[in-house]
Amino acid sequence: MAWGSAGFKSCKNLLDRIEKNDPSLVELVVLPMKNFGDEDLKRLSEIIESGKNNNLKSISASGHRVSPESLFLLGKALASENGRYITKVAIGDEHMMDEGIISFCEPLIEVNGGNIEELDLAYKNITKTGAKIIGETFGRSKCMKRLELYRNPDMGDEGITDLCHAAITRSGSSLCFKNIEYLDISECQITGDGMIAFADCLTNGESSENVRSSALELQVSKNDIGPEGCKHIAKLLSNQDGRSSIISRLSMKKCVLGDEGFEILVNAFKEDCSRLLFMDLSDNEIGAKGALHVSEALTANSRNIKSLGEVILANNPLEEEGILKLAKSMQKEENAIHTLDLSGTKCGVNGAVEILQCPTLKSIRLFNNNLSCDGFEAITPFFIGGHATIEHLDLGGNRAKESAVATLLHAIMMDVDSMESKLATLEIGGNEVGEIVEEILREMETTRPEIDVARDRPSVEQPNDFGEEKA
Repeated sequence: MAWGSAGFKSCKNLLDRIEKNDPSLVELVVLPMKNFGDEDLKRLSEIIESGKNNNLKSISASGHRVSPESLFLLGKALASENGRYITKVAIGDEHMMDEGIISFCEPLIEVNGGNIEELDLAYKNITKTGAKIIGETFGRSKCMKRLELYRNPDMGDEGITDLCHAAITRSGSSLCFKNIEYLDISECQITGDGMIAFADCLTNGESSENVRSSALELQVSKNDIGPEGCKHIAKLLSNQDGRSSIISRLSMKKCVLGDEGFEILVNAFKEDCSRLLFMDLSDNEIGAKGALHVSEALTANSRNIKSLGEVILANNPLEEEGILKLAKSMQKEENAIHTLDLSGTKCGVNGAVEILQCPTLKSIRLFNNNLSCDGFEAITPFFIGGHATIEHLDLGGNRAKESAVATLLHAIMMDVDSMESKLATLEIGGNEVGEIVEEILREMETTRPEIDVARDRPSVEQPNDFGEEKA
């Protein structure tokens, strides 16, 4: 790898090394403090197309302004026979826009995107015009594995629809984006309407005989997907209509789901979701009613979600009532979830106590739940000598007094012969940490060195998410 950060701002030395086919320069990373313009990109394109270099695999030059003319030359070089060695590309800045996208893609259309496996076109001010040619260029690609289009708000529903329709047209009866493993369309002003074409695109050509080799990590955060969009995403989570589930990891932070949208998603668990590994549904206005939906789904359909190991529900007002229902369903042995984030959910003391008794959980985040001293005292009996199953516990931001923190740490330090503790990481920042706790932590470094305790000592009081002051 070569980082464009040392010495003066010119990229000449890096380009000289590329032209000499330096075997140690496999990844070109041009950092923002470097000057990388049209002449540099033109020279790089000429080197690639000439065949002088067959060691360079990756070009990362995001944040640098380059013209449509030089982008065309790069696309032409990558489409050539000698461009086959380049598999990763990140190029241009917010001035790239549709004109730059079209210039880059046009030479690549006839070769279905060439050998590009990873393409970063985030924050390029793409509209539906640029989105369409992206679908036309890469929709039929057998190489594309990772496509990043986040922070292109002018794409909107029309953009994602045109991209998907172009991919379907180009692919015919074949799978669109056949080998895609990661797609990020966060912050693109997409609503439920845009999800219709999106689901059609990913299911195009799928059947029991024609399935994807790998499932997809999908990032759609910070779009107003809503309950209507959840109907189409839910179709991608489970086996339906003779095809397998398509999504392995789903991130839908701040997508305005509410209880209704959440219910639609978890209803997908009624069918086989064996590829689903991870869900992040934080900041979606999901309340106690939504928690009831997921607890019922977990109880009734555990065999269909046996691979679902990590769930993030942070910053949803689940309340203690909702957490208790969730904990009840997760305390069964068939539950597969091992990592759970309930930060900022107003879980309550009883909710925290119950969730800590879920036998499959290895990592639990209870950050910013205002558990205070009562909460710390209630959970302390579960951590005498450490913990038999929990490896990571986040109790940060709960505004507990130092005495309660000290009591918990003393309990963890106790020697219990009958238990082999798994506890490796404890987070206590955002609670009162004074000299007493610091002394205990110094002792723990000797007696329990296997436990990493993360803490801080904030000097400025700031309001938390619920308008209260941090201790």
